[in-house]
Amino acid sequence: MIKKIKWNNHKILGNLELDFSKPDGSIYNTIILAGENGTGKTTILETLSAFLNLGSIECFEYINYFIDDISYTVRPAKKGSNFGFHIRTNDSDGSSKQITSNRNNNFDTIKSDDADIRHYGVSYSKARSGFNTKKVTSTTTKQIDSEKYESDTNEDFTSIKQLLVDISTQDNSEWMNITKSGTNVTFSAFQQSSKMFRFETAFNNFFGSLQFKGVDSTDPSELKVLFEKHGKQISIDELSTGEKQIVFRGTHLLKNINNISGGIVLIDEPELSMHPKWQQKVLQYYRTLFNKNGTQDVQIIVATHSQYVLTSALEDRGDVLIIAFDDNNGTIAQKRITAPAVLPTITSAETNYLAFGILSSDYHI
Repeated sequence: MIKKIKWNNHKILGNLELDFSKPDGSIYNTIILAGENGTGKTTILETLSAFLNLGSIECFEYINYFIDDISYTVRPAKKGSNFGFHIRTNDSDGSSKQITSNRNNNFDTIKSDDADIRHYGVSYSKARSGFNTKKVTSTTTKQIDSEKYESDTNEDFTSIKQLLVDISTQDNSEWMNITKSGTNVTFSAFQQSSKMFRFETAFNNFFGSLQFKGVDSTDPSELKVLFEKHGKQISIDELSTGEKQIVFRGTHLLKNINNISGGIVLIDEPELSMHPKWQQKVLQYYRTLFNKNGTQDVQIIVATHSQYVLTSALEDRGDVLIIAFDDNNGTIAQKRITAPAVLPTITSAETNYLAFGILSSDYHI
Protein backbone atom coordinates (compact mmCIF):
# COMPACT_ATOMS: atom_id res chain seq x y z
CA MET A 1 0.00 0.00 0.00
CA ILE A 2 1.05 3.57 -0.66
CA LYS A 3 2.16 5.43 2.47
CA LYS A 4 3.49 8.73 1.17
CA ILE A 5 3.59 10.58 -2.15
CA LYS A 6 5.19 13.83 -3.21
CA TRP A 7 4.82 15.57 -6.54
CA ASN A 8 7.63 17.61 -8.05
CA ASN A 9 6.81 21.07 -9.36
CA HIS A 10 3.58 19.84 -10.94
CA LYS A 11 1.64 22.56 -12.78
CA ILE A 12 -1.48 21.93 -10.65
CA LEU A 13 -0.29 20.10 -7.55
CA GLY A 14 3.02 21.90 -7.15
CA ASN A 15 5.10 20.11 -4.52
CA LEU A 16 2.12 18.57 -2.75
CA GLU A 17 3.02 15.82 -0.30
CA LEU A 18 0.45 13.34 1.01
CA ASP A 19 0.84 11.00 3.96
CA PHE A 20 -1.58 8.07 4.26
CA SER A 21 -0.18 6.73 7.53
CA LYS A 22 -2.09 6.32 10.79
CA PRO A 23 -0.78 7.65 14.11
CA ASP A 24 0.67 4.20 14.85
CA GLY A 25 2.59 4.15 11.56
CA SER A 26 0.36 1.66 9.75
CA ILE A 27 -1.39 2.68 6.53
CA TYR A 28 -5.01 3.59 5.86
CA ASN A 29 -6.58 1.19 3.36
CA THR A 30 -9.13 3.77 2.20
CA ILE A 31 -8.37 7.42 1.46
CA ILE A 32 -11.01 10.02 0.63
CA LEU A 33 -9.91 13.15 -1.23
CA ALA A 34 -12.41 15.97 -0.66
CA GLY A 35 -12.62 19.61 -1.62
CA GLU A 36 -14.02 22.09 -4.09
CA ASN A 37 -13.45 21.96 -7.83
CA GLY A 38 -9.97 22.85 -9.01
CA THR A 39 -8.09 21.61 -5.94
CA GLY A 40 -6.37 18.75 -7.76
CA LYS A 41 -8.32 15.69 -6.61
CA THR A 42 -8.78 14.23 -10.08
CA THR A 43 -5.20 15.14 -11.00
CA ILE A 44 -3.97 13.09 -8.04
CA LEU A 45 -5.89 10.08 -9.35
CA GLU A 46 -4.81 10.65 -12.96
CA THR A 47 -1.10 10.90 -12.17
CA LEU A 48 -1.18 7.84 -9.92
CA SER A 49 -3.10 5.90 -12.56
CA ALA A 50 -0.56 6.85 -15.22
CA PHE A 51 2.37 5.37 -13.28
CA LEU A 52 0.55 2.34 -11.88
CA ASN A 53 -0.72 1.56 -15.39
CA LEU A 54 2.93 1.25 -16.46
CA GLY A 55 3.33 4.82 -17.67
CA SER A 56 5.14 7.97 -16.59
CA ILE A 57 6.54 8.67 -13.13
CA GLU A 58 8.15 12.01 -14.08
CA CYS A 59 5.66 14.22 -12.18
CA PHE A 60 6.57 12.71 -8.80
CA GLU A 61 9.46 13.44 -6.48
CA TYR A 62 8.87 10.09 -4.79
CA ILE A 63 6.31 7.41 -3.95
CA ASN A 64 6.79 5.47 -0.73
CA TYR A 65 4.94 2.17 -0.28
CA PHE A 66 4.99 -0.99 1.81
CA ILE A 67 4.91 -4.60 0.63
CA ASP A 68 5.04 -7.40 3.21
CA ASP A 69 6.09 -4.88 5.88
CA ILE A 70 9.08 -3.72 3.82
CA SER A 71 9.28 -0.04 2.89
CA TYR A 72 10.27 0.92 -0.65
CA THR A 73 10.70 4.37 -2.14
CA VAL A 74 10.72 4.99 -5.88
CA ARG A 75 12.01 8.14 -7.56
CA PRO A 76 12.11 9.08 -11.25
CA ALA A 77 15.23 7.97 -13.11
CA LYS A 78 17.31 10.70 -14.74
CA LYS A 79 16.48 9.23 -18.13
CA GLY A 80 13.24 7.57 -19.17
CA SER A 81 11.02 8.74 -16.30
CA ASN A 82 8.34 9.58 -18.86
CA PHE A 83 8.33 5.85 -19.64
CA GLY A 84 8.05 4.92 -15.96
CA PHE A 85 11.75 4.20 -15.45
CA HIS A 86 12.72 4.79 -11.83
CA ILE A 87 15.13 4.11 -8.99
CA ARG A 88 13.75 1.85 -6.27
CA THR A 89 15.27 1.92 -2.80
CA ASN A 90 14.71 -0.73 -0.16
CA ASP A 91 14.42 1.49 2.89
CA SER A 92 15.30 -1.37 5.25
CA ASP A 93 18.81 -1.97 3.95
CA GLY A 94 19.38 1.10 1.78
CA SER A 95 19.96 -0.89 -1.41
CA SER A 96 18.83 0.68 -4.69
CA LYS A 97 17.94 -0.72 -8.07
CA GLN A 98 17.25 0.93 -11.41
CA ILE A 99 13.93 -0.23 -12.88
CA THR A 100 13.63 0.05 -16.67
CA SER A 101 10.37 -1.76 -17.27
CA ASN A 102 6.93 -0.78 -18.49
CA ARG A 103 4.22 -2.18 -20.73
CA ASN A 104 6.56 -2.30 -23.73
CA ASN A 105 9.94 -2.84 -22.06
CA ASN A 106 10.86 -5.83 -19.90
CA PHE A 107 7.20 -6.36 -19.02
CA ASP A 108 7.83 -9.90 -17.76
CA THR A 109 10.11 -8.54 -15.04
CA ILE A 110 7.14 -6.65 -13.55
CA LYS A 111 5.18 -9.90 -13.44
CA SER A 112 7.92 -11.58 -11.41
CA ASP A 113 9.05 -8.60 -9.30
CA ASP A 114 6.89 -8.60 -6.18
CA ALA A 115 8.73 -5.54 -4.83
CA ASP A 116 7.37 -3.46 -7.73
CA ILE A 117 4.15 -1.72 -6.70
CA ARG A 118 2.95 -2.04 -10.31
CA HIS A 119 3.18 -5.82 -9.98
CA TYR A 120 -0.13 -5.85 -8.08
CA GLY A 121 -2.25 -4.06 -10.64
CA VAL A 122 -4.58 -1.07 -10.66
CA SER A 123 -8.13 -0.23 -11.61
CA TYR A 124 -9.26 3.33 -12.27
CA SER A 125 -12.90 4.39 -12.57
CA LYS A 126 -13.29 7.88 -13.99
CA ALA A 127 -16.16 10.24 -13.23
CA ARG A 128 -18.89 9.90 -15.85
CA SER A 129 -22.47 11.09 -16.01
CA GLY A 130 -23.43 8.86 -18.95
CA PHE A 131 -22.59 5.44 -20.33
CA ASN A 132 -22.75 5.06 -24.10
CA THR A 133 -23.44 1.57 -25.42
CA LYS A 134 -24.40 -0.20 -28.62
CA LYS A 135 -26.45 -3.35 -29.12
CA VAL A 136 -24.89 -6.67 -28.20
CA THR A 137 -25.83 -9.09 -30.96
CA SER A 138 -23.68 -12.15 -30.27
CA THR A 139 -21.45 -13.79 -27.70
CA THR A 140 -17.67 -13.46 -27.73
CA THR A 141 -14.86 -14.95 -25.66
CA LYS A 142 -14.53 -12.17 -23.08
CA GLN A 143 -13.36 -13.43 -19.69
CA ILE A 144 -13.18 -12.09 -16.17
CA ASP A 145 -9.83 -11.69 -14.41
CA SER A 146 -7.99 -11.35 -17.72
CA GLU A 147 -6.35 -7.96 -17.08
CA LYS A 148 -4.29 -6.38 -14.33
CA TYR A 149 -4.12 -2.79 -15.55
CA GLU A 150 -7.15 -0.61 -16.22
CA SER A 151 -6.90 3.10 -17.02
CA ASP A 152 -10.57 3.51 -18.03
CA THR A 153 -9.92 5.25 -21.34
CA ASN A 154 -12.75 3.67 -23.35
CA GLU A 155 -15.83 5.91 -23.58
CA ASP A 156 -17.90 3.12 -25.17
CA PHE A 157 -19.29 0.89 -22.42
CA THR A 158 -20.65 -1.75 -24.78
CA SER A 159 -17.77 -3.92 -23.58
CA ILE A 160 -19.36 -4.03 -20.11
CA LYS A 161 -22.65 -5.30 -21.56
CA GLN A 162 -20.72 -7.76 -23.71
CA LEU A 163 -18.84 -9.09 -20.68
CA LEU A 164 -22.07 -9.68 -18.73
CA VAL A 165 -23.58 -11.46 -21.75
CA ASP A 166 -20.50 -13.62 -22.26
CA ILE A 167 -20.01 -14.75 -18.68
CA SER A 168 -23.74 -15.47 -18.32
CA THR A 169 -23.51 -17.65 -21.43
CA GLN A 170 -20.39 -19.35 -20.08
CA ASP A 171 -22.14 -20.06 -16.76
CA ASN A 172 -25.17 -21.51 -18.54
CA SER A 173 -22.95 -23.77 -20.63
CA GLU A 174 -21.04 -24.95 -17.57
CA TRP A 175 -24.26 -25.71 -15.66
CA MET A 176 -25.57 -27.66 -18.64
CA ASN A 177 -22.40 -29.74 -18.69
CA ILE A 178 -22.71 -30.39 -14.95
CA THR A 179 -26.30 -31.57 -15.23
CA LYS A 180 -25.49 -33.77 -18.23
CA SER A 181 -22.61 -35.40 -16.37
CA GLY A 182 -24.82 -36.27 -13.43
CA THR A 183 -22.48 -34.57 -10.95
CA ASN A 184 -24.08 -34.15 -7.54
CA VAL A 185 -23.97 -30.34 -7.40
CA THR A 186 -26.96 -28.21 -6.45
CA PHE A 187 -27.76 -25.12 -8.48
CA SER A 188 -27.34 -22.99 -5.36
CA ALA A 189 -23.81 -24.34 -4.84
CA PHE A 190 -23.01 -23.82 -8.52
CA GLN A 191 -24.23 -20.22 -8.40
CA GLN A 192 -21.77 -19.33 -5.64
CA SER A 193 -18.85 -20.53 -7.77
CA SER A 194 -20.20 -19.09 -11.02
CA LYS A 195 -18.56 -16.25 -12.91
CA MET A 196 -21.66 -14.08 -12.61
CA PHE A 197 -21.95 -14.47 -8.85
CA ARG A 198 -19.68 -11.54 -7.90
CA PHE A 199 -21.64 -9.14 -10.12
CA GLU A 200 -25.12 -10.36 -9.18
CA THR A 201 -24.30 -10.27 -5.47
CA ALA A 202 -22.86 -6.75 -5.65
CA PHE A 203 -25.84 -5.33 -7.56
CA ASN A 204 -28.50 -7.04 -5.46
CA ASN A 205 -26.86 -6.08 -2.17
CA PHE A 206 -26.78 -2.41 -3.12
CA PHE A 207 -30.18 -2.06 -4.71
CA GLY A 208 -33.41 -2.69 -2.86
CA SER A 209 -36.17 -3.05 -5.42
CA LEU A 210 -33.86 -3.57 -8.41
CA GLN A 211 -32.45 -7.07 -8.91
CA PHE A 212 -30.26 -8.60 -11.61
CA LYS A 213 -32.17 -11.21 -13.67
CA GLY A 214 -29.84 -12.40 -16.42
CA VAL A 215 -29.54 -12.30 -20.20
CA ASP A 216 -32.51 -12.45 -22.57
CA SER A 217 -31.70 -14.07 -25.92
CA THR A 218 -35.25 -14.30 -27.29
CA ASP A 219 -34.74 -11.34 -29.63
CA PRO A 220 -32.52 -12.54 -32.52
CA SER A 221 -31.32 -8.97 -33.14
CA GLU A 222 -30.06 -8.26 -29.60
CA LEU A 223 -28.89 -9.99 -26.44
CA LYS A 224 -30.25 -7.98 -23.53
CA VAL A 225 -28.94 -7.74 -19.96
CA LEU A 226 -32.05 -7.65 -17.78
CA PHE A 227 -32.95 -6.41 -14.32
CA GLU A 228 -36.25 -6.66 -12.47
CA LYS A 229 -37.86 -3.71 -10.73
CA HIS A 230 -41.20 -3.95 -8.93
CA GLY A 231 -42.01 -7.12 -10.84
CA LYS A 232 -41.20 -5.64 -14.26
CA GLN A 233 -38.18 -6.54 -16.37
CA ILE A 234 -36.07 -3.69 -17.74
CA SER A 235 -32.90 -3.75 -19.80
CA ILE A 236 -29.59 -2.36 -18.60
CA ASP A 237 -29.97 0.55 -21.03
CA GLU A 238 -33.28 1.53 -19.40
CA LEU A 239 -31.77 1.95 -15.94
CA SER A 240 -31.66 5.41 -14.41
CA THR A 241 -28.38 7.31 -14.55
CA GLY A 242 -27.79 6.60 -10.86
CA GLU A 243 -28.47 2.89 -11.32
CA LYS A 244 -26.08 2.81 -14.27
CA GLN A 245 -23.36 4.33 -12.07
CA ILE A 246 -23.57 1.28 -9.81
CA VAL A 247 -23.91 -1.32 -12.56
CA PHE A 248 -21.40 -0.07 -15.14
CA ARG A 249 -18.76 1.23 -12.74
CA GLY A 250 -19.22 -1.73 -10.41
CA THR A 251 -18.78 -4.19 -13.28
CA HIS A 252 -15.76 -2.25 -14.53
CA LEU A 253 -14.05 -2.57 -11.14
CA LEU A 254 -15.19 -6.13 -10.42
CA LYS A 255 -14.19 -7.70 -13.72
CA ASN A 256 -10.52 -8.16 -12.77
CA ILE A 257 -10.86 -8.29 -8.99
CA ASN A 258 -8.87 -11.51 -8.56
CA ASN A 259 -5.97 -10.07 -10.56
CA ILE A 260 -5.42 -6.95 -8.46
CA SER A 261 -5.17 -8.34 -4.94
CA GLY A 262 -2.76 -6.05 -3.11
CA GLY A 263 -3.19 -3.39 -5.80
CA ILE A 264 -4.67 0.09 -5.96
CA VAL A 265 -8.23 1.11 -6.87
CA LEU A 266 -8.91 4.72 -7.88
CA ILE A 267 -12.49 6.04 -8.03
CA ASP A 268 -13.43 9.57 -9.10
CA GLU A 269 -16.75 10.99 -7.88
CA PRO A 270 -18.64 7.75 -7.13
CA GLU A 271 -21.67 9.78 -6.05
CA LEU A 272 -22.58 11.16 -9.49
CA SER A 273 -26.31 11.16 -10.32
CA MET A 274 -27.24 9.56 -7.00
CA HIS A 275 -29.91 10.31 -4.42
CA PRO A 276 -28.40 11.25 -1.01
CA LYS A 277 -29.42 7.84 0.40
CA TRP A 278 -27.32 6.11 -2.26
CA GLN A 279 -24.46 8.57 -1.79
CA GLN A 280 -24.50 7.60 1.89
CA LYS A 281 -23.86 3.94 1.08
CA VAL A 282 -21.84 4.06 -2.16
CA LEU A 283 -18.46 4.12 -0.39
CA GLN A 284 -19.30 0.95 1.51
CA TYR A 285 -20.52 -0.61 -1.75
CA TYR A 286 -17.12 -0.15 -3.38
CA ARG A 287 -15.22 -1.19 -0.27
CA THR A 288 -17.31 -4.37 -0.04
CA LEU A 289 -16.46 -5.26 -3.65
CA PHE A 290 -12.85 -5.74 -2.59
CA ASN A 291 -13.49 -7.47 0.72
CA LYS A 292 -12.16 -11.01 0.89
CA ASN A 293 -12.71 -13.08 4.01
CA GLY A 294 -13.48 -9.95 6.00
CA THR A 295 -10.43 -8.00 4.85
CA GLN A 296 -10.15 -5.27 2.21
CA ASP A 297 -7.36 -6.55 -0.02
CA VAL A 298 -6.71 -3.41 -2.07
CA GLN A 299 -6.01 0.20 -1.18
CA ILE A 300 -8.86 2.44 -2.35
CA ILE A 301 -8.42 6.14 -3.12
CA VAL A 302 -11.63 8.09 -3.81
CA ALA A 303 -12.18 11.70 -4.91
CA THR A 304 -15.53 13.18 -3.94
CA HIS A 305 -17.62 16.34 -3.48
CA SER A 306 -20.31 14.56 -1.48
CA GLN A 307 -20.95 15.36 2.17
CA TYR A 308 -22.78 12.02 2.37
CA VAL A 309 -19.74 10.07 1.23
CA LEU A 310 -17.67 11.92 3.83
CA THR A 311 -20.19 11.26 6.59
CA SER A 312 -20.15 7.54 5.82
CA ALA A 313 -16.34 7.61 5.71
CA LEU A 314 -16.20 9.11 9.20
CA GLU A 315 -18.14 6.12 10.50
CA ASP A 316 -15.01 3.99 10.00
CA ARG A 317 -12.27 6.29 11.22
CA GLY A 318 -9.99 3.37 12.00
CA ASP A 319 -9.45 2.48 8.34
CA VAL A 320 -10.60 5.54 6.39
CA LEU A 321 -8.65 8.79 6.07
CA ILE A 322 -10.25 11.97 4.73
CA ILE A 323 -7.98 14.64 3.29
CA ALA A 324 -9.67 17.95 2.47
CA PHE A 325 -8.05 20.25 -0.11
CA ASP A 326 -8.29 23.98 -0.58
CA ASP A 327 -6.83 26.43 -3.09
CA ASN A 328 -4.70 28.81 -1.03
CA ASN A 329 -3.79 31.54 -3.53
CA GLY A 330 -2.60 29.05 -6.12
CA THR A 331 -1.11 26.55 -3.68
CA ILE A 332 -2.99 23.37 -2.82
CA ALA A 333 -3.47 23.24 0.95
CA GLN A 334 -4.61 20.13 2.80
CA LYS A 335 -5.93 19.05 6.16
CA ARG A 336 -6.82 15.69 7.65
CA ILE A 337 -10.32 14.97 8.90
CA THR A 338 -10.28 11.94 11.14
CA ALA A 339 -13.03 12.77 13.66
CA PRO A 340 -15.71 15.35 14.45
CA ALA A 341 -13.83 18.49 15.44
CA VAL A 342 -16.36 20.18 17.71
CA LEU A 343 -19.62 18.30 17.93
CA PRO A 344 -19.75 14.95 19.76
CA THR A 345 -21.25 13.09 16.80
CA ILE A 346 -20.95 13.23 13.03
CA THR A 347 -23.28 15.76 11.37
CA SER A 348 -23.66 16.91 7.79
CA ALA A 349 -23.24 20.52 8.90
CA GLU A 350 -19.85 19.89 10.49
CA THR A 351 -18.74 17.67 7.60
CA ASN A 352 -19.61 20.43 5.13
CA TYR A 353 -17.63 22.97 7.13
CA LEU A 354 -14.56 20.81 7.69
CA ALA A 355 -14.31 19.56 4.10
CA PHE A 356 -15.73 22.41 2.05
CA GLY A 357 -15.64 25.47 4.34
CA ILE A 358 -19.42 25.88 4.22
CA LEU A 359 -20.97 27.41 7.33
CA SER A 360 -24.64 26.93 8.17
CA SER A 361 -27.06 27.86 10.94
CA ASP A 362 -26.60 24.32 12.28
CA TYR A 363 -22.84 24.77 12.58
CA HIS A 364 -21.15 28.09 13.26
CA ILE A 365 -17.97 28.99 15.07
